[in-house]
Amino acid sequence: MHQRLFGTIVGGHALVALVKVAVVLAAFFSLGQANAVFSLGIPILLLHAGVLVVIASLLIWQSAHRRLSAKVRRPAAADEKAPHVGITLHSAALYDTLAWLLTFGRERTFRERILSFAKLKPGEVVLDVGCGTGTTALLARQKVGPEGRVNGVDASAEMVARAAAKARRAGLQVGFSTATAQELPFKDGEFDVVLSTLMFHHLPKKGREEFGREAFRVLKPGGRVLIVDFAKPPRQRSTFRLHRHGYVDLDKVAADLGRHGFNTVERGDVGTKGLRYLIAQPDLSLAALGAR
Repeated sequence: MHQRLFGTIVGGHALVALVKVAVVLAAFFSLGQANAVFSLGIPILLLHAGVLVVIASLLIWQSAHRRLSAKVRRPAAADEKAPHVGITLHSAALYDTLAWLLTFGRERTFRERILSFAKLKPGEVVLDVGCGTGTTALLARQKVGPEGRVNGVDASAEMVARAAAKARRAGLQVGFSTATAQELPFKDGEFDVVLSTLMFHHLPKKGREEFGREAFRVLKPGGRVLIVDFAKPPRQRSTFRLHRHGYVDLDKVAADLGRHGFNTVERGDVGTKGLRYLIAQPDLSLAALGAR
């Protein structure tokens, strides 16, 4: 098991893996020697250990994410139905491990911050699109209370399985299922809130447009959609980017949502990790026309 995990992290490149491991081990060894010689003390040791954890995560992130992310296989010619599904993550346990590392063990606080922009109320019905391993959906379930309901969908069966296991352990009822953002398996006007947190950059342009259409369909009149994702980064050396494979231009997203019947009511910076958020609501006049 450990060998397979190690192989996953380094992406099968033995020489690169050895160099990475050697760098991290040398750093830990040097820290131990410095403590022995200079008696650094526990606070300094903890500070340096934290820095070394960040270094280790930076070293493994690119190859780990490359293994963790995989393009969904195109269907056979006889079933060319969903060519715009996008990127699907399959290594659920590794995803949670990396999320813990990159949030310095404060993933719950990080997710709470993101979810706060949805302004969830007791009794609301919520859909988390691209729910991953379910952390945000479970927090949402706690916020809507016993009278509310939360569903989560993800294109990865592995992510959905881990999310369902988390819900069972927490004793929370959340309906997790495998589905894409472009074909939501729900009735028209079923949800008060649709969430898309750290998922939108996984979708290609066509997929983002299809998500807008589906979100409009499943939302109740007066409902809202929350999109949180990485903003376009400033020019910088790629060596120091924690997130490499995508970002979202929220101005374009707002324009796309407008074409599908939404009005953008709020947008801004999340205040952490280069994230921005957007809240949009269905145009009530268009929603009324669609209900006829």
